[in-house]
Amino acid sequence: MRHHTIRGAELATRQSGNGDRELVFVHGFQNDHTGWRPLEERLDGDKYRSTFFDLAGCGASGGAETWRRCTIDEYGADLTGLCAELDIDRPVVVGHSLGGAIALRAVLDHPDRFAGLVLVAPASTTGLDFLPDEASFDALAHPTRDQQRAFARAAFRRPPSAEYLEELMGAVESASPEHIEGSARAMRNFTPRSELAAVDVPTLLVCGDRDRHVPLRNHLDTQRAIPRCGLQVYFDIGHVPFVEAPDSCAADIERFLATIA
Repeated sequence: MRHHTIRGAELATRQSGNGDRELVFVHGFQNDHTGWRPLEERLDGDKYRSTFFDLAGCGASGGAETWRRCTIDEYGADLTGLCAELDIDRPVVVGHSLGGAIALRAVLDHPDRFAGLVLVAPASTTGLDFLPDEASFDALAHPTRDQQRAFARAAFRRPPSAEYLEELMGAVESASPEHIEGSARAMRNFTPRSELAAVDVPTLLVCGDRDRHVPLRNHLDTQRAIPRCGLQVYFDIGHVPFVEAPDSCAADIERFLATIA
């Protein structure tokens, strides 16, 4: 891992592959870049150069003083700044869950900087309108250790390997309180649906029909609102299709990437 100072935050980055197509991966809530490994292992490194990084407050990156530095808007600006710092020209951004919202925000704010979007089970673009009550939000924003672990396990319809789950739990438990609160607050207030018609890059949304973190209806609503947005829904798959169905997910993403000039 290498470290770069982006907008005052120390972000840990890693790159792999030597292809001509630039990919940048943005991980999800309470996670870090290691979560992408099943997808990374299946993408052709001769075609793509992949850049992975940990959001502020996650993994090997530095923390933030307050939750306000860990919102979707702030992270979106970090994504754009990191691409500039690393001289990554018009990448395709692949974002999972919270990372999908971050990628969307960056593309909406800086449409000329990106060539395409892959949204993997992205955070809802109508906020947390599916949460039943305030107590559910409090558990998301200020979880106990047991609630964190239960939330991580609930992401999967088909349990991952013990090795992957152990690594995931390590990432979850190392996420800072500022990241957790700031991201939860930001997802609750993330309601850019009316802006999505302005997304002017090829987009693919992939998700599972058994997603317990973001309902399928919310994914479909996001996909319908984005012009030129392809859709792939996996049967009997939860919130992390690149772990639960990695071969299919990688193949579908590569087919999409082949369509981008």
